[in-house]
Amino acid sequence: MDSLPWLSALFTPDISMPPEIYWLILSALLTAFLWLPYGGYRIAKIGFARLLLDPLPGDDPFDAKWAHRAYRVHMNALETMATFAPIAIAVPLTGAGNGITAMAASVYFWSRLVYIPIYILNVPVLRTTLFLVALISIVVMALQVIG
Repeated sequence: MDSLPWLSALFTPDISMPPEIYWLILSALLTAFLWLPYGGYRIAKIGFARLLLDPLPGDDPFDAKWAHRAYRVHMNALETMATFAPIAIAVPLTGAGNGITAMAASVYFWSRLVYIPIYILNVPVLRTTLFLVALISIVVMALQVIG
């Protein structure tokens, strides 16, 4: 990637912390804000005051399919973060960090970022492919830790 410095910077930024932790923080921030699309939909649909009284989505809170997919992408992000986070933390704790773990952590983040609009727009094959890319990046990091 040396011939494309901008691309290299996307995957290996110049930071003063383990890259796996950097990508974990960005992934956590991304996940933290994923409620905004469906939250905005709920506010527009039922109003902010009613949303405060009944914040839970309930059984069928989304008339619009995109809003339901936005909710699902948030839940999916929480589910995968539960696997990514401990492994990303284990990498520097065990001294297993290397170029492979740094790249895998960045691939996890970027695949999850691209996954969001693909899931909301309901692009099935690409959605599944991006999910698998994120999953494989987690497995690659785990193998570096235990291997």
